Amino acid sequence: MTAVNLRLDFRLLSLLLLIIIIVMAALWRPWEGVEERTIAIQGEATIEATPDEFIFSPVYEKKSSDSTTAISEVSKVGNSVVAKLKGLGIPESSITTNVTTQKGYKPLTGEETEEVTAQFSLTITVNDKNLAQKILDYLVTTGPLYGVSPQSLFTRETRKKLENSARGKALSNARDKADQTARELEVKVGKLISVSEPQWGGPIPLEEEGVAPSRDTTTSSTPPVLLTGEQEVTYTVSVTFQIR
Repeated sequence: MTAVNLRLDFRLLSLLLLIIIIVMAALWRPWEGVEERTIAIQGEATIEATPDEFIFSPVYEKKSSDSTTAISEVSKVGNSVVAKLKGLGIPESSITTNVTTQKGYKPLTGEETEEVTAQFSLTITVNDKNLAQKILDYLVTTGPLYGVSPQSLFTRETRKKLENSARGKALSNARDKADQTARELEVKVGKLISVSEPQWGGPIPLEEEGVAPSRDTTTSSTPPVLLTGEQEVTYTVSVTFQIR
C-alpha cells in the first residue's frame, strides 16, 4: 500500500469516527443531562420594623344651591385646617389640597337637582411620629367627612434598607434549603445557575400597608393615640443550583 493510500485511509477512518461521535452525541445528548441535574429552591425572609411615614387624608364637605357658594364655603373650612397645620409645624411641601364638585341627583329618577356638593380633600405626609400625633390630635376636632384613619408606612429610604436586608437573608435561606435538600438526596450542591427575583415596580414584595387606628372624639374625651405597631417586609427569591 502506497503512502498516498495510507493517508487517504487515515482521513476516511477519521471522518467515520467523527460521524460516529456526532451520532452518539445526538442520541445521548449529554448536555441535557447536565441541565436536568439542577435543583430549584425558593428562599424567603421576613423583617419586622416600625413605620416611619404617616399619611393623613381628611375630607371636608359643603353643599349649596350653586357651585360657587359650595366651593367658597368648603374652601374656608379647608384653608383654615391648612393654616392650623402649618402652625403646628407642618411644611407646605407636605400638604396637598384638592377641591371637587358634584351635582345632586334625585334617588329614584336620577334627574339633576339644584344642589351642588363641594369637597375639600387634603393629603398630609410626615416622617415624624410626634408630629403625626399632633396632626391626629387636631384633625379629629375638625369633623372630617370620613373620620381620621392615617396610614402608617415606610419611607422610601427605610423600605430600601429593609429590602436589602431581607434580600440577603432570603438568599441565605435558599442556600440553606439547597444544602439540606442535597444532603437528603445524597448529592452535592454545585455552582449557581440562576436567581429569579420579583419584577414589579421595585424589587420587594411587602405586606399590605397598615392603617393606624384613631379614636372618635365625638363619643370620648380621651385624646386619640397613634398606634403603628410593627409591619413586615417579606422578600422571596427563586434560586437554581447545579447538583452533582
